[in-house]
Parts: sequence; C-alpha cells; structure tokens
Amino acid sequence: MTGIKEFNELDGIGIKELVDRREIKAEEVVQHSISKIEQYNDELNAVVYTMFEEALKVAKEEKYASGPFSGVPTLIKELNDIKGHPSTQGSKLLKNQIASKNDVVVDRLQQSGLIFLGKTNSPEFGFLPTTEPELFGATKNPWDPSLSSGGSSGGAAAAVATGMVPLAQGSDGGGSIRIPSSYCGVFGLKPSRGRLPYSDYFNQLSTSHVLTKSVRDSALALDVLQGGGKYDTFPEITSSDSFLQALSEKPTKLRIGVAYDWNGQTVIDEETRQAVTYTASLLEALGHEVVIESPTFNFDVYTEQFINVWAGSGSVIIKHVAEMVGEKPSRDNLELLSYNLFKAGYEISALQYEEARILLQREIKKILSYFDQFDVLLTPVLNKSEIPLGTIYNQVDPIGDMLDNMVNYVSFPAIANVSGQPSMSVPLYWTESGMPIGSMFTGRLGDEKKLLQLAAELEAVNPWQHHYKRLQHSLLKKM
Repeated sequence: MTGIKEFNELDGIGIKELVDRREIKAEEVVQHSISKIEQYNDELNAVVYTMFEEALKVAKEEKYASGPFSGVPTLIKELNDIKGHPSTQGSKLLKNQIASKNDVVVDRLQQSGLIFLGKTNSPEFGFLPTTEPELFGATKNPWDPSLSSGGSSGGAAAAVATGMVPLAQGSDGGGSIRIPSSYCGVFGLKPSRGRLPYSDYFNQLSTSHVLTKSVRDSALALDVLQGGGKYDTFPEITSSDSFLQALSEKPTKLRIGVAYDWNGQTVIDEETRQAVTYTASLLEALGHEVVIESPTFNFDVYTEQFINVWAGSGSVIIKHVAEMVGEKPSRDNLELLSYNLFKAGYEISALQYEEARILLQREIKKILSYFDQFDVLLTPVLNKSEIPLGTIYNQVDPIGDMLDNMVNYVSFPAIANVSGQPSMSVPLYWTESGMPIGSMFTGRLGDEKKLLQLAAELEAVNPWQHHYKRLQHSLLKKM
C-alpha cells in the first residue's frame, strides 16, 4: 500500500497530511490499523469492542468529517458512549447496555474527522489504576506482558504504544491518563478542570483527553476538545490561541520545582528516582532553573480524605448505574472491590463526606501556594517503575486497599485532579531492561500552553518515537 511504510512512523497529524495530499487513502490507513489490532490484540487485550466494518465504510466513502484529524483512525475508552454501540463501563452490570447517544467528548472527536475503530479496555467504572476487569480480562503491558499497563486508560495506552492507532481517547479522575502513559511509554496530558466538559460524579475530579505518540497530536486534540459542556457549573477555561501553534513559539525560561517524594511521607523505587534525576538534568541543560523542593502539606490527611470522597462518589455511581438498568448491585453483577466499595459508601455520613471534602481542599490549597514560587512541578508519576498483573488489590477491604495503594503506588497523580491543575506524563526515560518510566509535570490552573511547550522542547532533545519501532520488532519476534 502506498505510504504505509511512512505511516508506521507517523503521528495523527502526519497521517492526516498524507491523506490530504492523496498519497494514501483513509481506507488504507484504517485497514492498516485494523491489521495492527488483529496482529497484537489477542496477546495484549487492549481493544474490547470493534467497529471495523463501519469504520471501513466511513473511510471508503469518505464520510468522515472535514477537520484537523480527517481520515485518522482512533479508539474510544469503554467509559465513553458511542451512539448505537455497547457501553459497559467495564462492568457486568452494564454488559447489555447500548449507548443512545455520543457523549460530548466523543462528538467533538468525531467532528474533528477521526474515524472510530472500536473501544479500549478499562477497569470496572474506571475505579482502578490497573486495567484488569473481570468482564474483559486484563490488558497486558506491551513492553512486558507480565506487567500491568496501568489504568484506567490502560487499553488506550497499549493501543497507542503498539501503533494500533496514533492516538486514543482516555479519561483521568485520579491519574488514569498519566498512569498508563507512564507504564506504556506514551504522552498523556490531563487538562485543567473547566478546559473540557467534566462528569458530575467524583466531585468533578475527572476529565477526558487523548493519549498520543507525539506532543503535537495532544496539543491539536486539546484545540479540538476544549470548551466546557452545556450548563457546566464550574467556570469554563478557554483559550483563543491554538495550543498547536503555541508549540512553534520559543519556550520561556521556567522555574521548575522537583519533588522526589512528599517530604519523606512517600517512597519511590530506585529506577523511578533515576528517571526523575535524568529528567531534571535535561531541564537544566535546556536552561531552566531547577530547584529540589517539595510542596509542604499533610500527605496522611490528604490521602485519608481523598479516599473518603472517592468511596462516597464511587458508591453513588454504582447506585445510579444500577437504577438506570433496573438492577440491584450484587456480587453477581459487580466485582468484589466495587461491591464492597458500594457498601462502604453507605457507611460514610453526610458530615464525614463534607468534612472530607473541606479538609481535602485545605491541603490542596497548601500545594497551590507552591506555584506562587514555581512555574512547574516535576515529580514521579508513580512510586514503582513496574507492577505485575494481579498484585495491586486484594479486594477484601476497599478502603484499606485504596489507602495502601495511595501510599505505595499512586502517591502523586491524584493531587492535580483535586486541585484541577493540568498535569502530564512525558516518556523521557527507559530502563536498562527497556521499560518506560514517565516523568510528571504539573502546572498552574489553565496553563496547558506552558506544559505543552515544555513537553515539545523535551521531545525535541530527547525524542521517544524510536522506542515504538523497537517495541513492534520485539512483539513480532514473539509471534
């Protein structure tokens, strides 16, 4: 097929340019992505529902929208609705559910010209930072199939890393874009609260975006997706300038704070420490001011109250979903952790929930004050450089499990969900064994421009795309 060799190396923007110049047909691009999914998915289980026939028809007849991603294939996370297609949210409770309409993020992606090939795996209701739902089975890490791909957008991250699609939609309520981006070696940005439409659930902690091979695809997707939802109750954050065009501007010198842990309250492994040190050295070489200084706050209070808010919100989601389909939550239709979380929510009083929300905000304000002195905060994404499948939760005590998880595994990413700040995982470091470790950068509320410019600057001096070619060669040898 004309152009397919080049297509393997290209991001979404590059593919769109080939389609626009008629050097390759959208139908060829879609067929190539389908072939990649068929080639790798039996092993990795990244894609749980396909729309191949529909996608090929749209591509062949050029019925995709005219937009910045016209003719480019993508995948949608199983937590987001595509009209007329299954919408299980990774749960047996919704195994027969068909979406009656697109959600607004899906609509905007479709209007940009993207062609949907199917849906990616997610843990039940997106609750877990690993993608191992009982309904669909685990998504394996493409770099090492014995390891977790992260979650909850683990299917999306694995699909992008292996070249099934150049970009895939994901969502992030506590790190769910950045965690799998780190483990799978792709770029993942969580936008500011108010930049995109957000869910009423989880105390407005969650937002959507895409996981990508390149920074510019993420910037263009933010141009496409930005704008609040109709009747959103938080102020809308918009920009009249293009995030993509901003990447061509010379980045300013930044004052970047580096935190390896939260003032001794958390522990990271040695590989993760090396990844942060490596990234800090890159920043210094680029002329940025780098200062090792952690925000001052009470991590124990933050963790306990975050879990209380999460448990109460998660319980409400399960209650409402069950009512929607006329079912009662039970062990027959829910995973053990979800069912126990549902029950735990009933034990949290209104006073406890409101106190948790207020105490959480007090700790977050301490963190926000850090950005009076620093433009950006660099931290690990995760405490551990890798996690074997099946090891994160014992699923007996949901509150205890989540507390252990926050202390030992995901101490860093959820803070930006509570504060609403933009935060990104950038794939800058690979271990000697060939595993990626992302570095997390968090900026001021509404300042995605600065983060994206910094990411593009790092991508230029420390590109990561060649690792994807190495990954594909490795996968092919195993088949």
